[in-house]
Amino acid sequence: MLESLRRKGDFCWHCHTGIFSYPMHMAIKFNVPLVFWGEPSSEYTQYYDYAEDEIEQVDETRFNRFVNLGITAEDMYGMIKGDFDLDPRDLLPYTYPKLRDLKRLRYESVCLGSYIPWDVKKNVGLIQEELGWKGDQVEGMPWEEYPYEKIECFMQGMRDYIKYLKRGYSRVSQMVALDLRNGRITKERGQELVDKFEGRKPPSLDIFLEYVGLDQKEFDEIVSHTVVAPHEPNFGQNEWAPKTWDYDKWYREG
Repeated sequence: MLESLRRKGDFCWHCHTGIFSYPMHMAIKFNVPLVFWGEPSSEYTQYYDYAEDEIEQVDETRFNRFVNLGITAEDMYGMIKGDFDLDPRDLLPYTYPKLRDLKRLRYESVCLGSYIPWDVKKNVGLIQEELGWKGDQVEGMPWEEYPYEKIECFMQGMRDYIKYLKRGYSRVSQMVALDLRNGRITKERGQELVDKFEGRKPPSLDIFLEYVGLDQKEFDEIVSHTVVAPHEPNFGQNEWAPKTWDYDKWYREG
């Protein structure tokens, strides 16, 4: 987490790589040739489009293009091996499988969203109705509007805060933009949500700093080197977001 934060301004290298590499290792292990992923990256990025003739292949090219932040597992091993008693095999889950093994499997790895129009809110409504699924509170996000967005990660508030410091906007603007595009929210309501929730410090900042062994000054210095111009963050002016209902139950070091 610390190494990728320092080098890329993003502490989630292990999540990004592991999510997309380890399932492919399991596909080979259990002889599963067809792997479907959910949302397409075309919903959020410019790397792929919704064009009918462009099926988003979730392959090694995509993995290296933007998933692993430009840091391979071999790179990471070389960066941190001096600080830990590591064997290269410890990072095997974060490597992409050999192409020859995937070809032998005759694999196909694609996004479901390349075939079926992807609509997060409709999908959420479906699983709520059919499965009784319930959302939860996420740091810094409007609870009533987005109880489903990134609830799987209790460091999501930190990811959003770093994004805000680097770029001047966070997931609140991102989700409001999606709703505006789909005609679900007015511009005035969207601006109200952005003004109220965006850019506030998440309480998980304290826990995160414990995890990676930094103090606030060191953290600000690292992030300052990744800021995207012309944005100029003010690290001292951002107010604290309220704690989530379960914050005091979160795992802390020590």
